[in-house]
Amino acid sequence: MKDPDRESPDIRQAIEADERLVHSVQEGVRQYQELLESADSRAIAIMLTIWHLSGAQRLANEKAFAELDLPVNVGGNRLTILRTLYFAPERRMAVANLSRETGLTVSWVTSLVETLGQAGLVRRMGSTEDRRVSIVCLTPEGEEAFRGIVPAMGRAMAESCRDLSEKEKEQLLTLLHRIF
Repeated sequence: MKDPDRESPDIRQAIEADERLVHSVQEGVRQYQELLESADSRAIAIMLTIWHLSGAQRLANEKAFAELDLPVNVGGNRLTILRTLYFAPERRMAVANLSRETGLTVSWVTSLVETLGQAGLVRRMGSTEDRRVSIVCLTPEGEEAFRGIVPAMGRAMAESCRDLSEKEKEQLLTLLHRIF
C-alpha cells in the first residue's frame, strides 16, 4: 500500500474526503441506531452515502458551471428546468406541465422560472388558447447556456464514476433502480 503522505495533493485530498464521508456515515448510522430500536444500519449507511454523494455531485456540477460565466447559477433545480425545457417540444411548456415533469411544485417552478427569466434564459408568456395557462419558453440564450452546460456536466458525471468498471456501473445502476 502506498504511503498517503507521498501521494499527490489531489490524491491526498480525495483520500481525506473519503475518510470524512466514511466517518460522517458511520456517525449518522450511530445516531439513528440510538433513536430507532430496530434500525437497519446497512440501509441507513446506503441512504446516507447516496445523500452525501448527491451533494458532492451537485457541488462538482456547480463548480463546472461557474467556469461557464452564466448570468445565474444553474445548479440544482434551475438545471432541471433548463433541461426539461430544452428537450420539450418547441423548447416550451406550460408551468403546470413543467411542474409535473420535474416533480417540483407549481410555486417552486414559478420561483425558478422567475430567476431564470431575470437572467434571460427563459421567457414566460400567456397561452393563446387559455388565458389561465402560463407558458415558459427557453430563450436562444437559454439554449446556448444548456448546450454549454452539457459537456461540463458530462465530465463531472464521468469523473465521479472513473474508478468503476463497466460491469460495476451496470451493477450499481441495477441496485439503485431496485432502491428507487
